[in-house]
Amino acid sequence: MRIISTPGRAGEGPRPVWCAALILGLLASMSAASASAQTAEAAPNAQTQAASSAADEAGVGRYTMVPAEGGFVRLDTQTGTVSHCRRGDAAAGSVWTCAAIPENVLSTPDPAVALAGKVDALEREVATLRGRLDAVEGGPKAKGTAQSSGDPELDRALNFSEELMSRFFGMVREMKRETDGDRT
Repeated sequence: MRIISTPGRAGEGPRPVWCAALILGLLASMSAASASAQTAEAAPNAQTQAASSAADEAGVGRYTMVPAEGGFVRLDTQTGTVSHCRRGDAAAGSVWTCAAIPENVLSTPDPAVALAGKVDALEREVATLRGRLDAVEGGPKAKGTAQSSGDPELDRALNFSEELMSRFFGMVREMKRETDGDRT
């Protein structure tokens, strides 16, 4: 099944039809709410009720339509069914056909949005890992990340541990040189 989409803004990819369907649903609910508010305010009489029931039976105002890729999206305001309608052929005299869009397609979130969130999370993780790698290797970010905490006792403890680790690794390097010298 092909997911139907509409063109997005400049620089964006196409939007799935569910966006248009959502807008159609909101418009339909707003128009239904305003129509019910108007009928509640006006005193209904037998002629008004007969005219409105005849209009409902005729299907006047039943569908709301929005242009979409290759045709239009139609919302049935009575049943809530969303359909994509298009011409069967490129010829001007061809018949329009409407196919209902399955509910699972309408409720599926946009995959581009989900992937954008994952990309952002991965970029943050890469930046964190690069900072940790630079700190271990003694790179340029290692000096920038060591900031004063404001607590002199904590700063002194951190400086002591840095000095201790530096001396320890220096001793390990010396021992390696000595053992490498003994082997040759």
